[in-house]
Amino acid sequence: MTKVITISGSDTSSGAGIQADLRIFSTLHVYGTSVVTALTAQNTFGVSKIRTVESGMVRAQINAIFNDIDIDAIKIGMVYTEKIIHVIANILKFVNIPLILDPIFKAGTGATLLRNDAYTSFVKILVPMADIITPNLMEAEKLANMKIHTVDEAKIAAKKISSLGAKNVVVKGGHIQGKYSTDILYNNKKFFEFTNERIENEGLHGAGCSFSAALTAEIAKRKNIVDAIKRANEFVNTSIVNSLKIGKGVNIPNFELIIPANNLLASLYKAVRMIEDTDGFGTLIPESQSNIVYAKTNAKSIDDIAAVCGRIVKIGRKAKASSSVGFGVSKHVASAILEIMQYHKSIRSAINIKYDKKIIMICKNLGLKISNYDREKEPIEVKSNEGMSVKWGIKKATSKINTIPDVIYHLGDWGKEPMILVFGRNPSEVYSKIMSIIKYKNLNYNEF
Repeated sequence: MTKVITISGSDTSSGAGIQADLRIFSTLHVYGTSVVTALTAQNTFGVSKIRTVESGMVRAQINAIFNDIDIDAIKIGMVYTEKIIHVIANILKFVNIPLILDPIFKAGTGATLLRNDAYTSFVKILVPMADIITPNLMEAEKLANMKIHTVDEAKIAAKKISSLGAKNVVVKGGHIQGKYSTDILYNNKKFFEFTNERIENEGLHGAGCSFSAALTAEIAKRKNIVDAIKRANEFVNTSIVNSLKIGKGVNIPNFELIIPANNLLASLYKAVRMIEDTDGFGTLIPESQSNIVYAKTNAKSIDDIAAVCGRIVKIGRKAKASSSVGFGVSKHVASAILEIMQYHKSIRSAINIKYDKKIIMICKNLGLKISNYDREKEPIEVKSNEGMSVKWGIKKATSKINTIPDVIYHLGDWGKEPMILVFGRNPSEVYSKIMSIIKYKNLNYNEF
């Protein structure tokens, strides 16, 4: 189990702070631990009172975690005082764990969440410790000592913040005006942009915390920084689209119901949820686990193909996705779809399931169109070229029949597990074919 820690303030409304962080960690399938630095009395209107946790207690909380649990990533949010900054730094300087620093200076409603006399220590001590720092527009302006009105100015600010010692800088673009919202990553002297259409809302509490928490979860899963930010960006965008009116003030991002705003992702997400709810689906999961993919209409690369971020795993008779869905996260099944779309553009979705001759027999009895290829006949030059085996196999199987295949399988090779691929025009159609296999099996076999 991937494990993370959030060191931050408590938020009574659960829209931000450690409460939101823990909810996000759970949603993204990592185990969250927490250290409380401050207690706040706040709701969707604002913060009414703050009480600092005594520095010795902050130290005891951190030590309790690190003396017992192997942590994969650290998030630091609200620290509030200079004493707490020193306590955190004195412990964490001895650990070699990715550290994501979310510089929380003020609440969206205006309350001060980092005391003025703590700012210098924050910049001199915590910023240089950060593997990634994630300021919003106002925080970036303060850290870079400049005004930001455009994406180009955000890039200048990111470079300036990097000079303070942070290894990577993400300037969040939610407050930069315009049709689009663009987050800027400054990494290894290069800039990366992550752009979404701006989502209009009447006010929001917790979006910044949700980004840094999601980023911490993805970094803990060993994703590279660009992929981790892409996933966190998508997560926040979706949570804002599905935001909730909890109280009488601003909205709260919805972290639990992560239905993607993108229609293609939403369709794939729906199919994944149906898979998870299906008794017996776990019996179809191979040793190498499964994934389901859905390609854009004119997909050119795996970046144009959505899949589960991770895999679909077996839990008893059921299946469970290890994370949510996103683009560019599948290789094997995505490569199969890219190749079959060369011949049948309408086929944009597929899932891999375990090979069993009984499943092939069921597919024949259901009238599904089946083809196969022999990996033992794969040319040496194909085997030695990473990523070419799937393309070669799909091309061979497709050329053997004069119609669109529903199923393509192979019997494996040295070190390669036999596999079945089920294809369809969309995830719903793929799921329907799998359900037909499961229902047929349940009606005709006592044991699979």
